[in-house]
Amino acid sequence: MIQSRLFIVIAAFAACFVAVSAAAQNGKMYSYTDENGTVVFTEKAPADRNIQSQAIPPGPPPQGGNPYAQASAEPGMSAGQAKREEIARNSQQSQAARAQMDAQCAAWQSEVERLEPHRRQYFTNDKGETERMDDEKRVAQVADLKQKIANNCKA
Repeated sequence: MIQSRLFIVIAAFAACFVAVSAAAQNGKMYSYTDENGTVVFTEKAPADRNIQSQAIPPGPPPQGGNPYAQASAEPGMSAGQAKREEIARNSQQSQAARAQMDAQCAAWQSEVERLEPHRRQYFTNDKGETERMDDEKRVAQVADLKQKIANNCKA
């Protein structure tokens, strides 16, 4: 008994859904002016009004989902293919950025290894003259490089 009522209720909802879908698919729109002078647009033709029938202009095809989604590069490409290509591009960009950061980390590490054990460090200034780096500046530079390595490089 309960199952038959449930079946009838589900069948009634399905019939209503089909009727609403069919009404929306017929592509007609009706307009009339009510007693206050307001123009009313509807998909159902009111029986007691003087109506004007109009065809609904076709709109853009539904995109299904994200209205901000970018169009695919190729017109025949499915949304899944476009997403896979976007993921592949992002992965390649991430790998390139990681490789660049690894190279920078290696350069920082080699500079630390060069500066740390030696107390006397010499460098060439802008004028081309050789100068000795004082200990305070060397210690500060090593500390700065170690901080950069700690913040940006994996252990």
